[in-house]
Amino acid sequence: MKSPAILCASAILIASLQPVCAEVLLQLPSDVELLTVNGQKPLSTSPVTLSDGLNQIAFRYNAQYRKQANSVRYQSDVLIIRFNETDQALQLKLPNIDSAKAAKQFDESPSLTLLDKHNQAISFEQDRLVKNGLQIGRNFEQEIFQYNQGQHPASITLAAVQSQPQISATTRAPTLPASSAAPSTAVTASAAASTAAVTQDATPNSPTQAEISHMLDYWYHLADDTTKAKFRAKINGQ
Repeated sequence: MKSPAILCASAILIASLQPVCAEVLLQLPSDVELLTVNGQKPLSTSPVTLSDGLNQIAFRYNAQYRKQANSVRYQSDVLIIRFNETDQALQLKLPNIDSAKAAKQFDESPSLTLLDKHNQAISFEQDRLVKNGLQIGRNFEQEIFQYNQGQHPASITLAAVQSQPQISATTRAPTLPASSAAPSTAVTASAAASTAAVTQDATPNSPTQAEISHMLDYWYHLADDTTKAKFRAKINGQ
C-alpha cells in the first residue's frame, strides 16, 4: 500500500499538470458605458472576463468635446458587437470624437476596431439597438433579449447566451431575499469562506475547483476594501 505522503505528492503532481482554463479578456475604453454582456447586466466594467467562444456585448460611447466656449456631451446609440474568440486578450478601439462633425460621422457610421493580443484587428459583427422615444429607464437586458429573438447582424441564440455567461450557471451568485438590496460585509466574507471549504472529494454534485474559483472572484469583487484586506490577510497567514 502506498504511503499517504506518496499519495499526496502524486495528487499535487497531477493537479499541477491540469490545463489552465482559458478565457477571453476584453479591455474597453474609459468612455465606454457597458450595458450588457451576453444579455446580462455586466458584473464588471473593464477588463471584462468572458468564456471562450461566442460573446456579445452592448454599450454606449460617451464622449465630450468643445464647441466654441462650451463643453458638449455626446452619447451614441446603443451599439452591439458579437465575436468568437478563444484564449485572447482583446481591446476595443473607438475613434476620437472632438467635434460635432466627428459625432455626426460616428452616428451615421460607427467605426469600431477590435484588436487581439498581437495588436491585429479581428473580425466581428456589429449592429445598433435602436429605441425611439424616451431613453430614461430603459431595460437593456429585456431589449437585448428581444433583439436576439430576431435574425440580426449581431444577435446570438438563446442557447448561446445561456452557455456563454460571465459566470457559469452553476456558479451564479445565490439569489438574495427581496429585503436584501446587497450582500452585507459579513455575508460576503462568510460566503467566500464557505465556498473555499468545498473540495473535489465532496458529493458528485459539488462544484468543480474551476467553478469555486469563479465564485471566489465574484464575491471578492463584491466585497468592500476592509473585507478584501481581511480576506487577503487570512490567506497570507495560512
